[in-house]
Amino acid sequence: MRTQSILFSLIFMTATTVVAGAAPATDQVPANGNAPSRTNNIASQDFVHGQLNLEFSDDYLTSRGILLQNRGLVTQQYLRLDWNLYPLNRETNRFINEAYLMTALWNDVDTVPGGVDPGSWNEIDFIAGPGAKLFDDWTLESPIFAFKSETGSYPTCWAWDPRLTYHDHFAKNFSLNPYAEFFDELRGKITVVMVPAQSQSSYYGVLGLDPTYVFPTLPLKFELPSYIIIPAKNFYQRENGSGGGADIALMTTMFKVTVPLGLIQPSCGKWSVYAGVQYDRLNNPGLLDGNEIAGAAHDRERNLVVFHTGMTVHF
Repeated sequence: MRTQSILFSLIFMTATTVVAGAAPATDQVPANGNAPSRTNNIASQDFVHGQLNLEFSDDYLTSRGILLQNRGLVTQQYLRLDWNLYPLNRETNRFINEAYLMTALWNDVDTVPGGVDPGSWNEIDFIAGPGAKLFDDWTLESPIFAFKSETGSYPTCWAWDPRLTYHDHFAKNFSLNPYAEFFDELRGKITVVMVPAQSQSSYYGVLGLDPTYVFPTLPLKFELPSYIIIPAKNFYQRENGSGGGADIALMTTMFKVTVPLGLIQPSCGKWSVYAGVQYDRLNNPGLLDGNEIAGAAHDRERNLVVFHTGMTVHF
C-alpha cells in the first residue's frame, strides 16, 4: 500500500501540474481555506479549476485537536482539482449555479520522524466528492476522505464530511462566511484508540465562521477562521474506554494575513503568501487523554498555539 500511495501521489501531482499550466487563471478570491470561489454572475465555463497549497508550521495539530508532531518543521501539501459538471448562466438558473466534482490530495511531511514506524512522511489523505454552488451565495460539498498513516500509527480511516457554506456580502469588503459541517467516520477511527474493544466509529458536528476583510486600497486580506466541534459521546475515547462526552470538545480560531503576489503573470495563476497564528482550546476529557497518551507532547495541555505560513496558487 505504501508503494501504491507514492505512485498515486506522483501521478496526481504530475496531472495537476499539467492542468495548471494549461488552464486559464481565475480572478476570484478564495471563498474559504479549501475551495476557489466562483464568479457572482455567470458560472465559469472552464472545465477545471484548481488550488495548490504549500504550508509550513511548527506543529502538526489536526482539525480535531490531536497534537501529532511538535518537533522540527512540519510541511503540508494540498492539491485540489474541481471538475465542472454543470456550468449554467446564473441569470437564468437561480437554484443550481454550478455543479462540480472535487478531487484532492493532502500530505504531511515532517523534518523529524515520528509515528509507530518512525518516518518523515506522516500521512496522506485522498479526497473526492460532489459539490454545488446554489442560489449564488451557497456552497454545498459532500466529499469522502481516506486518511492513511504512512507510519503505521492507525488503520486507514474512511469518513464522510459534508459542508454547507453561506458566502454573505452584506457589508462592503467584509464577509462572515458561516458554515455548518458534519463529520462521520464510515470505517475506522480518526482519533486515538485506547481500548479497541470499546471503540466504535462515530461522528461530530461543526459550526464555524470565516470572517474576511479585503482592503480596498491595499493588496492585503485579513481572516479570522473559527469553529467549534460538538462530538457524539463516543467520538473521543477516555483512557478507561468510556466516551469523552458530547459537550463542546474543541474551540479553534486563527488570525491569518494574506498578501497576493501581483508581480506574477495572471497566465501562471493567482499566487499569494500568508501567515497566521492559531489558538485551540481543548475541552474534552477523551481528547485530553488521547493527547496525554499518544500525542507528541504527552500532556493534558488545554491551550495550544500553532504558527503557520505558506503559499497558495489558484488557477
